[in-house]
Amino acid sequence: MQKESTDYSLLLEALKAFDLAAFDTLYRNTRERLFAYSFSILKDEVAAQDLVQDFFIDFWESKIFLNIHSGLLGYLVRSIGNRSIDLKKKEERRKLLQRQFGEIEAGSFQEGDKLVNRELGRELEAAITSLPPMPAKVFRLHYVEKQSYKEISEELGISTATISNHMTRALKMLRQQLKIN
Repeated sequence: MQKESTDYSLLLEALKAFDLAAFDTLYRNTRERLFAYSFSILKDEVAAQDLVQDFFIDFWESKIFLNIHSGLLGYLVRSIGNRSIDLKKKEERRKLLQRQFGEIEAGSFQEGDKLVNRELGRELEAAITSLPPMPAKVFRLHYVEKQSYKEISEELGISTATISNHMTRALKMLRQQLKIN
């Protein structure tokens, strides 16, 4: 067990020297373990793969390793766990809102509620229009055009994590504007 700790300490020092081979070694030695951990939280293989991949991109491009002083493996596991939990919460909120909007679109209201439904539709449209451009676009693509995060990601050329961030921002702002708890 001590050898593993020493290896990660050496990897951390090599990373701090911007050694790309050390990054490659770290990635190869930890990606499967981190994927398994993320998958155990998310229960979604594609989302877990994307999350781990996005984490390693951020880890290298943002030079996160420069701020780690010990416990590299522990840091990686905690980071993946936190990101997975955050993504799961975002996805649960998105599904809840999607169900709520789905009920509106499906017309699950009584005949007498059509006026209320139309008014709600106008309020929702006004709230969507007031969103910043990207969150509004992502929201419309997902809820109006019924595109998946992956499809939106491909269309806009940004990661599914970024799509998730825009959607979270849009939903948060819509909840505030529409006073949805």
